[in-house]
Amino acid sequence: MNLRNIRNKTVTRYSRNSLSTILTLLVCCLFLLPLSASYAALPPLSSPPLGDRWFSISMNGDKVGFVHLNVAKTAEGFTITSEGSAKMLVLGFSREASAHERYYLNRDLTLKSFEVEQIIDKSPLNLSGTVSGRSIKVTTFTKGGKNEKTLKAKGAVYPPPVLNLYPLLKGFAPGRKYSLQVLDVETVKLKDVVINGVAVEKRNGMDTLHMQNDLYTFVDNDIWVDSYGNTIEESVRDGLIITRSENPDIAVNLLFEDVVAKKDLVLDFSLVRIDHELPTPEKLRKLVLDISGYPLDYPLPQGPGQTAARQNANLLRISLATPLRQAGGQLEPADKMRYLKATPRVNSDHPQIISMMQKIIAGSSSSEQSVAMIARWVADFLEDTVTDTNSAFEAMEIRKGNCQTHTRLYAALARAAEIPTRTVSGLVYVKGKGFLYHSWAESYVDGWLAVDPTFGQIPADVTHIRLVEGDEPEEIAPLAGIIGKIKARVIDLAD
Repeated sequence: MNLRNIRNKTVTRYSRNSLSTILTLLVCCLFLLPLSASYAALPPLSSPPLGDRWFSISMNGDKVGFVHLNVAKTAEGFTITSEGSAKMLVLGFSREASAHERYYLNRDLTLKSFEVEQIIDKSPLNLSGTVSGRSIKVTTFTKGGKNEKTLKAKGAVYPPPVLNLYPLLKGFAPGRKYSLQVLDVETVKLKDVVINGVAVEKRNGMDTLHMQNDLYTFVDNDIWVDSYGNTIEESVRDGLIITRSENPDIAVNLLFEDVVAKKDLVLDFSLVRIDHELPTPEKLRKLVLDISGYPLDYPLPQGPGQTAARQNANLLRISLATPLRQAGGQLEPADKMRYLKATPRVNSDHPQIISMMQKIIAGSSSSEQSVAMIARWVADFLEDTVTDTNSAFEAMEIRKGNCQTHTRLYAALARAAEIPTRTVSGLVYVKGKGFLYHSWAESYVDGWLAVDPTFGQIPADVTHIRLVEGDEPEEIAPLAGIIGKIKARVIDLAD
């Protein structure tokens, strides 16, 4: 996707809903034959596994989505938060969905209330509800307006994320059947679900509890969980669609790479929408925003032309003013060495990088002029795509890449020209939509100057919100903690 074009037209991308819901409904499925084994029942699970879990979703071996799940204990019970995206081609039709879901539960994991935001095939749906006795009052917002309805329950109601935990709460045993009522947020209905305990099996080298459910007509899900209730793998139609637990460190790094590449899979999920249109972002001289959901233990994101201050525990105010530059004297020797150093990715010492730098800045009379010449050359030289490269030299060879690739090549050329340069990442405004995650650079020319070699902007416009420095996995990891979670509101702006 050409990011330069994104800023000049409306881009609509969507991905996920209640992922287990939309994905199983997308395929024409067959019944799976139940298995059986004889093992003694396990003791009931006393509590769900707490913390974060990441899952990949694959169809026919191709990655089509992801899910991030968090379970937290509260004074009254638990909260389960689920967020993710999916996109796939089924029977000639492209299906896309994205969702943020939060369920508030009692101590026995029965449902108290819920909030769901989802977009399915470009159609938005927001719903919330509260349980009162055997009734659930649900409010739905769509493009068609607001609707309220009351669902009548036969007894206790559980949210979708508890489905795989329920047999363990009752004591898992192969051959045993478990019945419960589940809220289906896609159809806004209550469903009676039967889960079959199948067997205790080895899966990926570990003992797992195998079960099946009949959540959807003509579809059986096969699920494997560990004895603590952590889902290891979930399979639809004998492996056609597989949801699999992933290493958290690997998952968050892959998520960030997809986000800054503006890949369809995560584009809508990562978009930070605002309540105020910015028709000419490149002409703004001042921009002030309130960011909610920014973690309290994260450092304040400061940078050239950018200040940040806490308004309260959940609210951060960021102010930007043009030009995005920071006056300064001489860099400390250690800092100068750090920002001139060649790295495996920013290989500024490569002979071909040095040779190209000399051609680009021929005739330059100052470091700032060299910065402008290099940034504009990179913007023109590289085709803007969703793919990334492993080094600046590789980028120069294949002549295409995403914003990280542009930034890496720019940084290598600038460092080769003895201009201290660092890479940064954060948010940038997309005309008509909101803010997307993006990478750019800062070069030291009588102070730090924000430079965007993807857009060819020197300095970068004031919609560039700097959040982290560096492009190594451990440096950009904090962004994975806020992607899909923060929200923004425009407080002030001026052309």
